[in-house]
Amino acid sequence: MTGKNTLAFSPLRVSFAGGGTDISPFVDEHGGSVVNSTIERGVFVTYREDPYPVEISSRDFLKTFVLGNHEENNVQNKIIELMGEFGIRTGRIFISDEVPPGSGLGSSSALITALLKIIHELRGEEITNMELAEEAYGRERDFFGITLGKQDPYAISVGGLKFMKFKGNEIRTEYFKEKSISEYIDERMLLVYSGRTRESSAILGDQVSKSKTGDQDTIKRLIQMKNIAEEMHIALIQNNFPLFYNLINQGWNVKKNLGKNVSSEKIESIISRSMSMGAKAARLLGGGNQGFVLIMAEPDKLTSIQMEMTKISTFVTRISTSPLGTRIVR
Repeated sequence: MTGKNTLAFSPLRVSFAGGGTDISPFVDEHGGSVVNSTIERGVFVTYREDPYPVEISSRDFLKTFVLGNHEENNVQNKIIELMGEFGIRTGRIFISDEVPPGSGLGSSSALITALLKIIHELRGEEITNMELAEEAYGRERDFFGITLGKQDPYAISVGGLKFMKFKGNEIRTEYFKEKSISEYIDERMLLVYSGRTRESSAILGDQVSKSKTGDQDTIKRLIQMKNIAEEMHIALIQNNFPLFYNLINQGWNVKKNLGKNVSSEKIESIISRSMSMGAKAARLLGGGNQGFVLIMAEPDKLTSIQMEMTKISTFVTRISTSPLGTRIVR
């Protein structure tokens, strides 16, 4: 016999500038700045009550894992362990991601914030979005062992198009509340998938190592990226969209020089082809060298670019910003 369902949704996020400046130890010493937005696509996690040991089903994981029937220390096992820590040892968990996982859109943070939201809902506990973000950040880093910055769990949990500043444990969020800004961006965004997922944790780990050892080239580039995000903040307030485009491109040119594995021939091909067709800006999202490329183009160019990108990629989609963060869907 099965009981009621509890459904949580976490949006994915697009980072326009500053991603990477939110990672320790750089953020602790220099502070980080990012401009990002949650989008209307995301990760759904459903918990269904039943009397049997916890079971996890997911299209993305390809297998169903049942408590007591596994040996590896993998994500599925850690989810079961997490649920057990909170006294939840029975029921079924269904995970559905609207885009391929590991794609530079913060899918791991979206999954973990949604799981924690369900856990607190099942326990009848109130939790603010900022408290959820803080808990998710700690769990993702320490419990799941993922190298990440503060941007993803906080951006995803609270939602919206915003400028965020990080310094130590301090976080400042400023939303772009003028509706015309989000509407302008929504009409001009396209995501192009490079054709395979990537593991950003190893690449970000290289950045962390360089920061810890005081690598001056890395620190210089991260400071440049932070400054670009702060310039973008002002550009959007002033509705200076030509500068917004230019800063996206500047940020990508800096970021791809953080290490030899940040970009790839496929990524550069997508970017150069879209720019040759009239795109205003393009950059790879996330910390790895595969995943989604964000393309910004005027509406009269966007359709032809989208059609051309379908010749290169199996997953090309328009997206729009969302003002909402992680939530229980009732």
